[in-house]
Amino acid sequence: MDNARRRALRRLGWGMAGVAGMQIALPSRATPTYPSRAVRLIMPYAAGGTGDVVARLIAEGLAKTWQRPVVVDNKPGAGGMIGADLVAKSEPDGYTLLMALTGLVQAPSLYGKAAYNPVRDFAPISELATSHLALVVQQDFPARTAKEFAEHVARQGQPLPYGTYGLGSSGHLQMEIFARATGISLVHVPYKGEGPLVNDLLGRQIPAGVVGAVTARQYAQAGKLRPLAVAGGSRSPLLPDVPTFRESGYAGLERQGWIGLFAPANTPRDVVDKISRDVNRVIVSDALRARLVDMGIIVKGSTPSAFADVVKAEQEYWADAIRAANIRLE
Repeated sequence: MDNARRRALRRLGWGMAGVAGMQIALPSRATPTYPSRAVRLIMPYAAGGTGDVVARLIAEGLAKTWQRPVVVDNKPGAGGMIGADLVAKSEPDGYTLLMALTGLVQAPSLYGKAAYNPVRDFAPISELATSHLALVVQQDFPARTAKEFAEHVARQGQPLPYGTYGLGSSGHLQMEIFARATGISLVHVPYKGEGPLVNDLLGRQIPAGVVGAVTARQYAQAGKLRPLAVAGGSRSPLLPDVPTFRESGYAGLERQGWIGLFAPANTPRDVVDKISRDVNRVIVSDALRARLVDMGIIVKGSTPSAFADVVKAEQEYWADAIRAANIRLE
């Protein structure tokens, strides 16, 4: 073998060895199968409300799908902002998720300085469902319609207290819009979730409140509370005899509430897509769908990009509505 050929072979051998060495030295870019450990699902309201029940049903379904624990962690306060801010500041790895209500996009416009931006600080996963909220009063309250409610408050000549599941919540915002439309004076009493509010309604500590349609139906059937009107563009299937606020003569309350799943911004897209696919499979299962429908929850489901469009549109809508109604919370 001549020297030229030996040198060529030597160069080839060293080159192959070098490539092999580089392949061994380079770390794998493949991410572990998600999830490889427990997932924390933050519910920014107290246990016992409609949203909390939905969160626990979703968590149960995902836990079965993933064969990993999905733990619901209630972090109530500040109209849901405490829990939302916790998720916004969490590691963007898919192991801390947020089950949010419409209040997520309303808070930045309601408060001068919100701790998070609902579009910038979260990765939308899926819009899971929509629901109706209802204005309810105690059974002996002297009103059977929203109009009679407004007339009664006006006659009293003093502010009437009402409760919602949180400061800056959809119920709070809707009642502020209603108060401005009717010219009546109301005093908002915020609770850390629907459960504590219902306890005080039943205990006669507060005369009126805004609750989910399923809660309104449950206590109306038991003869303990009376629903007067529902928010949204159509009547609730759980309360077919209860008119909407618009039917009652009051515009500005046509938006329905939604329940959605979020991750922190910058969560890897493959993780977001996997969670979205899996949660959409969970909510269309016959057993879960039946339970949600019985609760008055309209199952929806969507892709991350479709939900991102909804979040942006909802933020713009509520910002305009809040500005038009001149509502500002401190």
